[in-house]
Amino acid sequence: MIIALAMAAFAGATALPASSGSALLDCITSQVAIKFDSEGGIFSGMSQSGTLLVVRNISTSACRMPALPMLHFEDAAHHLLSIVRQVPKGMHPGPVLLPVSIAPGAEATAELHWVSGDVYDGHNCVSPTTAVVQVGTDTYRQPFSNQFCSAVNTPATFTQAWLKTDAVVTPSDGRPAVAK
Repeated sequence: MIIALAMAAFAGATALPASSGSALLDCITSQVAIKFDSEGGIFSGMSQSGTLLVVRNISTSACRMPALPMLHFEDAAHHLLSIVRQVPKGMHPGPVLLPVSIAPGAEATAELHWVSGDVYDGHNCVSPTTAVVQVGTDTYRQPFSNQFCSAVNTPATFTQAWLKTDAVVTPSDGRPAVAK
């Protein structure tokens, strides 16, 4: 079990060239572009919804992000909404997740899933306008318009997979590109 968790944690790691002994630094907001991609609705159906959290390194230096970046949601007035990440069963306090290295031009993605249909008594649904992602000591705000629903007097929840990096390929002209 421990070996499987360790292998899963390393599955998203990107191989980076050896450095000159300097440690890889945490990403900062000026190094990354963050967006959400519904992948054409592939996550939606049966009162469920979801999206990909996409973190692209737009800088010329590799950086690292936490495997489970902190994420919260706000309304139009930037008030924090009662939407929380669901802790996976059996993961208290959870495995040690190493930061994910993101090479220049590469992307790391994580799937998010939640209940979007008003299927509970009490009609307890919230619709954020902004997602806030923690990037190092700073925050990155991105428009976000989805509905989260939960039972009355219960915060809405979402599940979040670990960030995994996409492979980086170098075309014949030497410019980095992200494999799709």
